[in-house]
Amino acid sequence: MEIRCPICKDVLHKNENTYKCIHGHSFDIAKEGYVNLYLHKSETSGDNKEMIQARRNFLNQDHYRFLLDELNKYIDENDVLVDLACGEGYYTSKFRCKDRTGIDLSKQGLRYASKSDKDTTYILSSIFDVPLYDNCADKALTIFAPIAKEEIDRILKEDGRFILVRPDEDHLFEMKEVLYEKPYRNETEDIMIDGLVQEKQLKIHQKAILNKEELHDLFLMTPYSNTTSLSDKKKLDSCEELSVTFAFIIDIYKKA
Repeated sequence: MEIRCPICKDVLHKNENTYKCIHGHSFDIAKEGYVNLYLHKSETSGDNKEMIQARRNFLNQDHYRFLLDELNKYIDENDVLVDLACGEGYYTSKFRCKDRTGIDLSKQGLRYASKSDKDTTYILSSIFDVPLYDNCADKALTIFAPIAKEEIDRILKEDGRFILVRPDEDHLFEMKEVLYEKPYRNETEDIMIDGLVQEKQLKIHQKAILNKEELHDLFLMTPYSNTTSLSDKKKLDSCEELSVTFAFIIDIYKKA
């Protein structure tokens, strides 16, 4: 897949350890393998090292493997695929398709992703300003992340598909019962995207008994770790194990 220069929008050509356009704009490839095309160098963004490590620990136990297996049913071996907010590449690296590109703003996540997965092009960039050309992807995905609606519509080919994964109402409810006096269920209203038509919606779920370390990693990889009080966080430390529900909504959209 051709990458475009974030400055002049011309094609970037790979030459050894650098991407360069005809106008002389040059971007070095990091030693791990990803390329940084984010122009706002002073801004820090994306998941931090602790959050990425927790997610790696948890996902490597394959608790969410059933989600990955379901997603692969809707990805063709000849697809050109873009994973928007790919993180450390757990899902991206395992999608069975011809061409994969992962976009994220977390340097730490992309270090892990590109070091272990040399078959995917990993780019540090905002998903709201994707350095790829119009109509370049057969499939685009976003898993547990904001939806870059305009960019998704722009990069998808005619008849391309966008796959969105989000938590269903009971996702991690047992963990919230431990943490909070008034546990709440997730909102699950349908999401409309201009230029795309919802083709299918699936709901999948599975339960697992998690030990203390797995619960700790699961908590750190969720938004709850940033919004939960210290006193509530300590409640989870008292759990030696807990049966937890994993529940996901998979929305599949077709470009109109």
